[in-house]
Amino acid sequence: MDMITIRVARPADLEAVGRVHVDVWRHAYQGVVPPSFLDRMDPAVSAERFRKRLSDPKQAFWVALAGEDVVGFASGGPNRLEDFDADAEIYTLYVSPLWQGRGIGRRLVGQLADWFIQQGHQSVAVVAFRDNPWRRFYERLGGIVVGEKTFEIDGVALPEVVYRWPDVEDLRVRAK
Repeated sequence: MDMITIRVARPADLEAVGRVHVDVWRHAYQGVVPPSFLDRMDPAVSAERFRKRLSDPKQAFWVALAGEDVVGFASGGPNRLEDFDADAEIYTLYVSPLWQGRGIGRRLVGQLADWFIQQGHQSVAVVAFRDNPWRRFYERLGGIVVGEKTFEIDGVALPEVVYRWPDVEDLRVRAK
């Protein structure tokens, strides 16, 4: 595998994070998310949206680097899903389309799991679009579907599934 470094995200990474975010959405969510939304996505807007995660001590934000280039990122923190029982939540996990399938996502999840354990979290949840072609990744890591919800984009209700790991340590072991 190419040399990949995982480290805490920095403000200087945000421009590249915004590009990866938009690239992944446009690649993975064709036919899932309305094209009107995908067409409007702007890397600069995405980068700014992620800026607050850098300064929130209750959240973790990691980047994957190939050399100096950001090729993926992940973030997480306390569970925000009111209807689903978990201590922590994986908020984002994105790997550039050109870098997928090389274990980078697994390593990023492992890094988040380590951080969740350090913070005293016992269980983890993540939400994925039901029609996301990559959502089986979470099942391969032992995630169990515990429910469904919807997310609206441009007036279209998109079905989502919620995965849960009752034991963060199990997720950590599977991701390593």
